[in-house]
Formats: sequence, structure tokens, C-alpha cells
Amino acid sequence: MVETIKAKVFRYDPAVDREPVFETYEVPYSEGMVVLDTLHHIHETIDGTLAYRWACRAGQCGSCAVIINGKPRIACRTTVERGKDITLRPLLQFPVVKDLVVDLERGLRRIERMNPYVKRIRKSPRPEIIHAEAIEPIKEIRECIECWSCISACPAVFEAWQQFSGPMFHVKLARLQFDKRNEEDRAREAFIEGIYKCTTCRACVEVCPKEINIPEKAIEKMRAVAAKAGLGPLPGHEEFTSRALKFGRTVDKMGSSLLEMVKTGYAARVKNPKDTVGYFPGCLTDYRLQETGKAIIEILTKNDIEVIVPSEFTCCGSPLLRAGLVEEAKKNLVPKNVKILEDLGLKTIVTGCPGCGMTLRNNYPELMGRKLGFEVMHVSQYLSGNTELNLKDMKPISLEATLHNPCHLNRGLNAPNDLQNILTKIPGLKYIEMEEPDRCCGAGGGVRAGERAFSTMIARRKGELIISSGAKACVTQCPFCYIQIRDILKELGYEQIKVYDLAELMLNSYRE
Repeated sequence: MVETIKAKVFRYDPAVDREPVFETYEVPYSEGMVVLDTLHHIHETIDGTLAYRWACRAGQCGSCAVIINGKPRIACRTTVERGKDITLRPLLQFPVVKDLVVDLERGLRRIERMNPYVKRIRKSPRPEIIHAEAIEPIKEIRECIECWSCISACPAVFEAWQQFSGPMFHVKLARLQFDKRNEEDRAREAFIEGIYKCTTCRACVEVCPKEINIPEKAIEKMRAVAAKAGLGPLPGHEEFTSRALKFGRTVDKMGSSLLEMVKTGYAARVKNPKDTVGYFPGCLTDYRLQETGKAIIEILTKNDIEVIVPSEFTCCGSPLLRAGLVEEAKKNLVPKNVKILEDLGLKTIVTGCPGCGMTLRNNYPELMGRKLGFEVMHVSQYLSGNTELNLKDMKPISLEATLHNPCHLNRGLNAPNDLQNILTKIPGLKYIEMEEPDRCCGAGGGVRAGERAFSTMIARRKGELIISSGAKACVTQCPFCYIQIRDILKELGYEQIKVYDLAELMLNSYRE
């Protein structure tokens, strides 16, 4: 018997059809087949009217990009999994020509307006020869094949492409800015094209066939150029960045800080620990979400993990780095934290804030010019992968809950499943998966601070997905996401949907 998979394909011809429909085709499966093989089989043996694009079949032209099971991918390099059906749609942001073929004109015209070529101011017979070492800093961002997947995946583009041109365009601007042959400053153009509206959610990296690290290699490096040119940070950023530099925290303290609570005797030690970790709370948890910090410490101790909280720390520097103030963070914040954390003498530092975790793990080694003396993990990563969860002391919780997976945890720290793995183990809890649980809430990348109205536009979509799930609660584990989701549900009139940090929900289960 021939093994098959089912392909559900978007069909629409604007010239004759009133609305799109999906048709399902049964296609023979073979080991190693890609989505393009599926489309070829349908076209050649089942329905020759199916329209789709392809050219090179080598992952170089980008023309075969479509949305595959909800994510934009190139069809020639996306493997079909045995026993798993696929759903194919055309890319977003573009009008459909027919079926899976879209009209790219609006995007191509936008590229044309950018003058996407090296500009010379000095007149010379010919440009100087550029050597390999000059190309190295921009080598990664030169790999873009213009497949448009990142544009289709970007939540900021989804909300307002006219305000934020999108990842691919900023890759082009960065490539030109850092090309030694280029003599025209592209910072102002990047600013106009919405450089500060990127949430650095890394959805673009997830779908990029060349795995270009667009937020770090293009967006944030261009923000640093914009900041030096006096175009940034934005007024909304300055409140937080100046406070971080002056006081070591981005926010004012409300009540006793978490560090003050720990110093006054909050238990963090256990008998016969399985492991000892350091805990880096971050600004919001120390000054605003102290109960979340206490919950993180307690659930670690409930799992026989000894927790050492540093007696002091400063802002991790993420708000400055996302705003383009790289040198200020590098000089004033990063070395202090590295010394404080390395002086603990511990192998592992955990954090409940994915933004802090991503900054410590991804940015600090580059800024320090060396490997750190500790490993950085989000607390859910640590509990999911480094210890057997203590389930015997958990009591059932009667709750229907959905999950928002924070971008900087899911993609920034490469932990897409850890929150769900833990949440679904809580006894009595009914897990309801919302549509697009990993869709950005709009709080990251300094967008909530600097572009609040734009951030709220993105948040509304997340709020609608939570409401549509029918769940009574939303669980996450990021201080920024927690506040953003709480605020948008209130704005949408659904503040009865409770927002939990995973640690607090787990602690409820241990205490029931």
C-alpha cells in the first residue's frame, strides 16, 4: 500500500472566483520529499490548473515561498514529515494573482524607492577593490534571497506595513550602511522606515531560509547608528534608559524590592540540594512584580534547587541595547553584572525574564569580548531540561488556561516548548491552545516604551487570540508580556481573564 499525506491547498482565481476555497489532495509520500515535490505531483498528475511559483529548486531564488502550516517557508527546502498533513496558503501582504502566486509589485516598488545600491559621493573612475575581510562584517546579511517570508511573518508589518517597512528592507539598508564602498548614510532612511518599530520577536529569523539573524545583525546595529546620528533613542526610551544609567533600574520601586525581601529572611536554601543556581531577577521583578520573583525562588526550592540571589545587581542593559545605546550599556552596566554574577561562583544563572536572559546569554559575551563564567537559562528552560519536576507535592487546580509563549524565550533563547511542557503537567489544569500561541504581543524590542500606540496595535491581535480561545486565564513567563497582556485584556473589556506568570500558578498548585 502506498503511503500518502494530504495537502490542503488554497485555491483562488480573482478573475472568476468570488472567494477562496481550500482543496485537499492525497499525495504519495516518500522519504526526504519537500513541499515543492507535493506541488509538482498535484500539478502534473491531479490538477494542472494549480498555480504556484518555483525556479531554481536550490534554495537560492526564493520564488517558491508560501505559507506552510501557518509559517512562511520556501517550498523547495521545507521537508514533508511522514504522517503529517500540510496546509498551503499564499504569502500575506500581497494580492493573489492565482492560487499560491502573489503579485509582488508593491514590495518591489518599495525596494526601488530605497535606491538599493551602493552610493558614491566622491567621483572616481571606478570603485576600489573590496577584499574578503571587508565583506566579513556584512557577510550574513548579504545572504538574503528576497523570498519575502520575513515580510509575511512579521507581526509589525501585519499591523502597519506603511509604518514599518519590515525585516528584509532593513537588511538591505544595513548591508548598504556597513559596506565600506558606500558613502551615503542610511540611518535617516532606516529611521523613516520604522527602525524603532521592530519588536525583535525573531519571527523573521525563524522563517528565513538563510537563518539571517536580522534583529541583531541589522535592526539593532542600525539603531546604534541612528542613536549616534541623534535620531534615537525615542523620547519614550529616554525615561527608562536614563533611569537605568542613573539608578540601576528602569522603573521606580513600588513597595519593598525583591532584594530587600530576600535580605530580610526569605528562604532560598534547601537541605541536600540537587543543584545550586543563581537567580537574576531583573528590573521589573525586583521593583514591580516582587511576588513573581518570590514564586520563582519558591518553586525552585520546591524542586530541591538551592537558590542564591545576588545581594545587588544593575539593569541588564537590554533597554539600552534595544534603543541603540550600545556603548553606554557596555561601559556602565554590563561589566558590573558580569562581576557580580561571576563572583557567585556558580555554573548556572537563571532568570524569569526572557529579555534579561537573552541579553545575558546572547549580548554579554560579544560586549565583554569573552565567554562568560556561567551558563544562562530561563527558569522554565532549567526546570524543563535540568531537573525532574516535583509533581508529587502538586495539588489539582481547577482552571482552563491558554498559553502565550514569549518571543525572547521561544526564539531568543530557543525554548519553544518548555513553558507548555511544564504547564500541561499541573494537575487539574485544562490546557486550551490558542491560535498562534507564539505570536508577538508587541511589548519587546523597546516598542512598548518608545512606540506605545504601535505596540498596542500589535497587542490587540494577541488579546483577540486569547479571548477567542475561550480560556479563563492566560499563562506566560515574561514580565513585559505579563504586563502587556494584562493591559490589553483590560482595554478590550476582558479583564476577567486572569493573567498568570507560570511560577505563580505552579506555586498555587504546591500550596493547594
